Amino acid sequence: MKDKFKGLFAGLLVGTMITGGTIYAANTKSIQVTFDNLKFMVDGVQKKSSSGQPFFYQGTTYVPLRFAAEATGKDIQYDSKNKTISIGKKVGSFKYLSEMDYARAEGIATKMDTSGFYQQFFINQWNETWNNKKGPLRIAGKEYLHGFAADLGRVYSDETATLYYNLDGKYSKLTGFAGIDDVSKNSASTGYLTIYGDDTELYKSKGLVGGDYAELVDVDLKGVAKLKIEFSIDMNDDNDSAAVDFVEAKIIQ
Repeated sequence: MKDKFKGLFAGLLVGTMITGGTIYAANTKSIQVTFDNLKFMVDGVQKKSSSGQPFFYQGTTYVPLRFAAEATGKDIQYDSKNKTISIGKKVGSFKYLSEMDYARAEGIATKMDTSGFYQQFFINQWNETWNNKKGPLRIAGKEYLHGFAADLGRVYSDETATLYYNLDGKYSKLTGFAGIDDVSKNSASTGYLTIYGDDTELYKSKGLVGGDYAELVDVDLKGVAKLKIEFSIDMNDDNDSAAVDFVEAKIIQ
């Protein structure tokens, strides 16, 4: 289904008014566009849009978002309160773990507020350090906007990073992806992400290797009062550090 979206449209038109060749968007900026009589084929079947006309702008084809979603069998919903458009399955109310206050940090997770050489734990993006450039977290070429990166093994071979969260039984699930960040994709070391609920192991990743696609994390948190997330590596070389990522980590009520 993901490939259908990729092939169907390169851009999205959401909540705009079309008048002649000019589009008036929500921020009142007007742009000149080109219309054409396009046909839409989905899995060899022609589909007709009843929710607006496609157009071209600066080399990109834009089609109505509702049509694109429904033509590929996806539901679409708009949450005006949170200004969020949901395509397909809509999860319950959630928070990004990286935007929540943690209860306690241990190991190199305590080195998230330092700078330069000493910073080894990063939230949502890499900062400028002695061996990294500022930029997004990235696993196997895919960028992620939210998450954590633990740069392990840079100083000691047995380094770990641990975060604790007080959940008080209010959440039902934790989802996200685990992998080795591309900054260390050539590392010979193997990374792990382990998740505990009230001191019971709920999940442990397979051995994470640089260049591999991110591994899905889906953990049941019902009744969990305290969440523990641990980043670790097995070093195959005394000087071969590796950055373990936990990205798009969502905690769902």
